Amino acid sequence: MAKVKNYILEEIDEDDFSLIALHSSCEPYYLAFLLNSKCQCQFAQKKEDVKADHPFESFEWVDPIKGIEIRLFSNRYLKFQKDVQKGSSLFDLPETKELYLIQDLKEVDYIIKIDSGIEDRVMIKRIESIDQVSYRYLIDQSQLKIDSRLNLY
Repeated sequence: MAKVKNYILEEIDEDDFSLIALHSSCEPYYLAFLLNSKCQCQFAQKKEDVKADHPFESFEWVDPIKGIEIRLFSNRYLKFQKDVQKGSSLFDLPETKELYLIQDLKEVDYIIKIDSGIEDRVMIKRIESIDQVSYRYLIDQSQLKIDSRLNLY
């Protein structure tokens, strides 16, 4: 008689992720380059973002073999108004509007979302080697009021 194998399927919590806040004055592509070169990451710009009309830049590092799924998002975007009245003053500046991916984190420049593959503390330790990042820390998600429709993918 053949042995019967029983497998137990555990429930997977889909909302199990870590958020790391980064303060940096770098451009998003340069920060992704620094993370790749100094932290052994492999961030690449999402192909959909090149054509997308949303203003927040995002990069992803997905390696299914190693089980790595990490995303880098810009949290801030300056929107310039195109209606500038020319000739009214010497120092005419276009009106700007500042948009945030997560409103509760207005002081944060970039957000790293770690779904799987690397522990959040290990990633923070790696980021310490980047001089252009002035401050980095774990975000307490219980204090955030994130819209449930916000899909960070």
